[in-house]
Amino acid sequence: MANILSQANKIGKDLAYLRPLVVLLLILAISFVFVSLSFAHPSSGIVVDRQGQVYFSDLSRGLMRIDARGKVTMVHQEGGHWLALDQAGSFSRVIFEKSTHWPRWFKRRTGYNVKPALIGDAGSPLVVGKDGNLYFACDDERMNPGGLQIGRLSPTGKETLLNPSLRQKSEELGGIKGLAVGPDGSLYASYPKAVLKITMDGTITTLVNPVVVKDCELNVASNDSPWLRGLAVSSTGIVYVAASGCGSVIKILPDGKVKTVLKAEKPWAPSGVAIHQGEVYVLEHINPNSEAHEAWPPRIRKLGRDGKVMTLVTITR
Repeated sequence: MANILSQANKIGKDLAYLRPLVVLLLILAISFVFVSLSFAHPSSGIVVDRQGQVYFSDLSRGLMRIDARGKVTMVHQEGGHWLALDQAGSFSRVIFEKSTHWPRWFKRRTGYNVKPALIGDAGSPLVVGKDGNLYFACDDERMNPGGLQIGRLSPTGKETLLNPSLRQKSEELGGIKGLAVGPDGSLYASYPKAVLKITMDGTITTLVNPVVVKDCELNVASNDSPWLRGLAVSSTGIVYVAASGCGSVIKILPDGKVKTVLKAEKPWAPSGVAIHQGEVYVLEHINPNSEAHEAWPPRIRKLGRDGKVMTLVTITR
């Protein structure tokens, strides 16, 4: 018996060196599950170009376009969570896939040197700023996909953080869920219950925290209601945000006042917002509680300047 115990003790010592590796593997596995769950949500990618053409991205159905006549066509078979409109074509010649770092996660969805360019993502919000740089949500200096920092990527490949101190604020607020560009070039970031403004020099201002939707009717299982997602900013500085947890779109005035401007009947829920010539375009999905992409058929609705709501397209297959 003593001999058996001695042998077992020896084996235990021999395998002790593997313990750090096992711990590391467990950490990586937990991180993978966390990231996967974080990305398990419908697409928020919707943009409108200067000609009034609406582009929206869907995880299972690809990247689609609605032209000025209302015709829907497929632009790219691969969709994504987010979509950025590069109106000036700053990245129209960039081949992200050839990068050895974070930018390889981006995908140009339009042809080489085609302007405007459309850029897809790897699960984190992104926008092209007025300065021609690409801004995206990341976690730290490694520029990995995430929601704690805002990274800046130039067309030449230079990467910097807009403001490293944003990380602590983002951790407190639950992570960045959407990005938009304001009329003065500043960025607006949505969190589950808050909206921040970040200027190009990194100055952070809280627009509203917490955002309270008085007429909220919960339609998404979440402890972070109103669960803000995609957002857009008008030429006058009014912020429109998809309050997915309340099944509505709200507007936030420059003085911080919040008002509901559009509601979706259950089980539809807004996830993305775009603005063109004073009209608000909304990307919505059905059954947002499901983790299956196929269970999230999208539709696009438009809130006109006269306050009337029109459904432009509903994708059911």
